[in-house]
Amino acid sequence: MASTPKASLTSATLRGMQWTTLATIATAVMQIGYTAVMARLLDPAAFGLVAMAGVVLRFGGYFAEMGLGHALVQRPQLTPYTIRAVFTASMVLGIAVAGIMWLLAPLAVFFLKNEGVVPLVRALSLGFVVNAAGMTASSLLRRELQFDTLAKIDIAAYVLAYGGLGIGLAWAGAGVWSLIAASLAQQFLVTVFAYATVRHSVKFLLGWEHYAPLLSYGGQVSVISFLEFLNTNMDTLLIGRLLGSAPLGIYNRAYMLLYLPAYFLSFSVGKVAFPAFSQLQEDPRRLGAVYLTCTTLVASLILPLCAGVAIAAPEIVRVLLGPRWTEAVPVLQVLSLAIPLIMTTLFAGIVADARANLRQKMALNLQYITLLVLLFLGLYRFGLLGIAAAIGLGEIARAGLYMRLTHQDLQLSFRQLLGVYGPGLRGALGVGLTLLLVSEIIRPLALPGLVALLLQMVMGAVSLGILLFRWPSPELRPWLLRALHAVYQQRLVPQRIRMLLDRYFVFLEQTEPQPAAA
Repeated sequence: MASTPKASLTSATLRGMQWTTLATIATAVMQIGYTAVMARLLDPAAFGLVAMAGVVLRFGGYFAEMGLGHALVQRPQLTPYTIRAVFTASMVLGIAVAGIMWLLAPLAVFFLKNEGVVPLVRALSLGFVVNAAGMTASSLLRRELQFDTLAKIDIAAYVLAYGGLGIGLAWAGAGVWSLIAASLAQQFLVTVFAYATVRHSVKFLLGWEHYAPLLSYGGQVSVISFLEFLNTNMDTLLIGRLLGSAPLGIYNRAYMLLYLPAYFLSFSVGKVAFPAFSQLQEDPRRLGAVYLTCTTLVASLILPLCAGVAIAAPEIVRVLLGPRWTEAVPVLQVLSLAIPLIMTTLFAGIVADARANLRQKMALNLQYITLLVLLFLGLYRFGLLGIAAAIGLGEIARAGLYMRLTHQDLQLSFRQLLGVYGPGLRGALGVGLTLLLVSEIIRPLALPGLVALLLQMVMGAVSLGILLFRWPSPELRPWLLRALHAVYQQRLVPQRIRMLLDRYFVFLEQTEPQPAAA
């Protein structure tokens, strides 16, 4: 694979993140609207049945793809035989998993205690075949960083399938089957649109020599994905079993307040970072520089955000969850220490995938699961705070394990690896102290919860803005310049704003750090 020029790769990565973020936000907004409409056309039992079927199908999903999409993106060199092998293997796996799920669907009644889920599992299992048919095309688009095309495909498919077919069938009285039809139609449209864009060969290919490297890599990716699934759900399983459903509900709501924003950010970044990192897999020095930059940028935003959440937790819980959820406040504050580490270690995991260090990553996840279970068993007696503390300590340990793996693989010093947290910690300190002062002033005034939270958000944003614009880190500086130049070029920008931007550009030039002498 030819080396991609640095400027071209940076621009493509930035553009990919913008489009992926746009598609994620647009889909989330459409989901809210779709849910609001369907909730008035269907009864809750319909949604419950589909959720049950989804739990069953989620496990089949780990084996239907076998990491073949990842393998196609990660391969240093592609040949027509590689593409045909991926398509053939994905179709065979998709058909096999769909058949197994169809035959074993009655077993779901044993776990879910509802016979109505059987025909739904069988219908939705067809999605494995549909996804398999489009997986190769979608992966090729990801490999070429064509995330604008993928975003348009996702949005168009969602609008047509859910907004058109799903709502239309629900209006006509199709009940739960309107949800099933919308899901299958969305997968079908994504497959059709992706293949219409790429047009790869669909001839099946025989010969084990074409499949061995793909399945070796993809199989390890599937195992790691399953281990990470266990990692992220271990707290839910153990709290429900050891503490009961009520504490689990409190913990879950507190966790989701922070996890959902972090998930949307990680989804947008991670989806683009993997193909971008894969293009640099044979250039460890350059990959190390990109890794440090990406991690620093995310830490610069997520650490101040979580510091603000920790201080404003009482107002956040009161406004978003209500007065009955006050027990969630200390849990949210403790989790504010863990979520930033989840986000910053994301890139280290992507580097391991791009460099095919999958055995090391698998061993790391097994070590983390073992440690997490021991921490849970040792701290659950302290209730939800003990569980939250176990998550925090586990994430510190996991960050250390990934730091060691990245140090060994990319030859980055521990000083460099720890340095990615510097700008974020400075921002977190500034935002935290600002909100602490603001909170001490406004809490005795007994303001309405929403008013108090808005004041905290505004002051936190102002504080972070001053820190970022007055003392931008070397990693943030080029991104800041690019964004401000884009604003400057807009025709509708007032002349006064242009004058302020001119002065700021001069300031950035005067304060730009000079390279160290050789």
